[in-house]
Amino acid sequence: MRQNENTVILSCSSLKDYVEEAQRKLDTDIPVIYLNKVYHRDPNEMREHIIEKLTNLPKGTDTVLVTMGYCGGSWEGVQPPVRLVIPKIDDCVSLVMQLTDEVRSDLKEPRHFYVREKDPSRESIKAIFEHMAKGQDLDEETTEKYHKYWQDMYDEIDIIDTPINDARSPEYYEKVKVDSDWLDARLDYVMGGTYLIEKLIRGDWDEQFLVLGPDQPASKQKILI
Repeated sequence: MRQNENTVILSCSSLKDYVEEAQRKLDTDIPVIYLNKVYHRDPNEMREHIIEKLTNLPKGTDTVLVTMGYCGGSWEGVQPPVRLVIPKIDDCVSLVMQLTDEVRSDLKEPRHFYVREKDPSRESIKAIFEHMAKGQDLDEETTEKYHKYWQDMYDEIDIIDTPINDARSPEYYEKVKVDSDWLDARLDYVMGGTYLIEKLIRGDWDEQFLVLGPDQPASKQKILI
């Protein structure tokens, strides 16, 4: 596939496997700059991380393809130094769940928790909660109170079945089931993939994408539908 040598991909590191899969399918090798996913803990931190990467683009870059979403406001007010193309999507979960040309920013269902990791040995919700409770030295009554609060937030856990994870394996299912049991939530599957990332890389920038010129600021109104 013919490529523009002055193009780079800017991606959240949480989508590394998806970007690699899309490039493999399209037979492209566009350089990728990864944003550390840990900065998702705070949109302001991620925004500063984004600005730092855009400020230090490789010499000669004229186009940046963004494989991430608005991500809680991380892109608010960011003014790219070159042409920038970003999906009109709210976050990385919706990005990998988008399998059609329908313009929708949020494909998630309320009170659903989504799992898409390639490696099912990820730290579970239950383990994260137990570490938090232990770290704060919570007594049994308070721990149970917070557990109930977490249960009240979710009705269902959905495993996003993509070409790059083994979502249908018994091992994957059982590991996620630990969390669904702990949350007293249903466990189901939804389909996902690299459709939107492939469109971005191919240059099929229709109404699902926002194209910004140099120094045009990004905003929630422009990115989210």
